[in-house]
Amino acid sequence: MRTGILAVVIGLGSGACGDDSSSKPELPAWDKGLPAATEIGTAFAGRGLTAARGIVHLHSPYSHDACDGNPRDASGAPNEPCLADLRAALCTTRVDFAALTDHDASMADEDFTTLFSMRGTDQAIRNDAGEQIASRIVCADGHEVTVTIGGENDLMPIMLDRHVPGTAAERHATYNSNDATAAAAFRAAGGLVWVAHTESKSVDVLRAIAADGIEVYNLHANIDPRIREEHLGLPSAGALSAAAEFADTNPGHPEPDLAMLAFLAPNQPAITKWDQLLGEGLHVAGTAGSDAHQNAIPITFADGERGDSYRRVMRWFGNIALVANPRDPAQIEEALAAGRMFAVFELLGTPDGLDVRASDAAGTYELGADVPRGARLTVDLPRVRALHPDLPAPVIRARALWIEPGGALTELASTTEAQLVVNLGAPGAYRVEITIIPRHLGPYLGDLGTAMAEVELPWIYTSPFYVP
Repeated sequence: MRTGILAVVIGLGSGACGDDSSSKPELPAWDKGLPAATEIGTAFAGRGLTAARGIVHLHSPYSHDACDGNPRDASGAPNEPCLADLRAALCTTRVDFAALTDHDASMADEDFTTLFSMRGTDQAIRNDAGEQIASRIVCADGHEVTVTIGGENDLMPIMLDRHVPGTAAERHATYNSNDATAAAAFRAAGGLVWVAHTESKSVDVLRAIAADGIEVYNLHANIDPRIREEHLGLPSAGALSAAAEFADTNPGHPEPDLAMLAFLAPNQPAITKWDQLLGEGLHVAGTAGSDAHQNAIPITFADGERGDSYRRVMRWFGNIALVANPRDPAQIEEALAAGRMFAVFELLGTPDGLDVRASDAAGTYELGADVPRGARLTVDLPRVRALHPDLPAPVIRARALWIEPGGALTELASTTEAQLVVNLGAPGAYRVEITIIPRHLGPYLGDLGTAMAEVELPWIYTSPFYVP
């Protein structure tokens, strides 16, 4: 997100109003946090895996444009209130791993260990050589967050073990490069090579660097007027004019966290490029990028938080990695590299009972795996966790998609029933999309009415299975 959006939002939001809704029934309390990721499904546990919630693409005060463009105080020290907001958000939303991706303009000049911004009871996580490769935040309630270092420039290395080599100037040059040589340097530094803002990248570049993963959704792209118009083919200001309604503080105002309903839509150009790469035989995981800076909408909403608070953005969506031990950064990195993961928009509900697996007589295969031809893909459709019985029921749909060699996309099956099963009978990549019509959120929209909750929206994007 960029500060240039601010003026538009202020202008549109200043006239928001609502009617007296004192006669309306009281709704179940809105939860500003999230449950433990282990609540997402128990089927994984039966196969020795645990769901770990992660944020992939996140900016701290070591990005020059974070914290409303004021990431440092007069002495050059990090903006402590902004950093405190970030740390508190990770705990409130029960994030298990946070892949920091600060811009090189600031982070490349810092000692690598400084970038963890350790405070209080934080613990250093070291490799066998004694090098710090991560840190662990211990939250007040005992929840733990693993923090790793990366950078977002033209490429987005994540989970680095160390800086790329060289002087500060040489590091800047490497972090700002976008070719196979830079990708090799990031991998040599212990990281994975990711790409943010896929909607603006050429397939030629994506192919050349052979990224481990790409963003199939980016929050900034859904909001920024220029990106919406130039890269997504959406109305430039539509997101802002609708989202500004959530700055309303009058009686009957909507739940502020639901502001994302005003602009959430598939980043279709990014998804199309993903499918093209998969059709060329590349193994590429997909993530949703929060791109959170806390620098775009410093308007106070009715809940007392700014519109783009770290907590609000992390409450909206994240990524789930399936690992044996969510406290082990090496296992998280391996899961991301393998594509044993999915992106989920938890604003629409935390999924409960989800399982996506492939199987044959030889056993069960997890997301990201190479699967023998003739195996079956099974999707156990999730429910919305802890859905109050007085709320309207959402409509949940699963789609099994086949990307043929060459890139042609075919929907093999779609269902709103409890389970979807398809045969993986031909070479290619197979992925699952789960959508939701979030009617259960309609009552929380207050005087805006329920129209935004009557739209079919993306809920879950899984990374693919591959049939050679």
